[in-house]
Amino acid sequence: MTKKTDIVKEAIKTGDFKKALRIAKDFRINVTKEQRERMARAYECIVHPEFYRQIGFDVMETINLGEQTVALLYGE
Repeated sequence: MTKKTDIVKEAIKTGDFKKALRIAKDFRINVTKEQRERMARAYECIVHPEFYRQIGFDVMETINLGEQTVALLYGE
């Protein structure tokens, strides 16, 4: 059986950060609240960039921060 962390690690290796963030944003174990929020916000910015731009987020910066967070936690 494939674990979700293995799926996240594989997605990071292939550069599919959208997939990695979609799964990792809901992780609770060994992830701080701040890290989880960064990953969730980055995923939301990927899916709904115009909305987040309208409410004042720098979409690319938010996505980059989330990608860095997921790569730090699960990249090898």
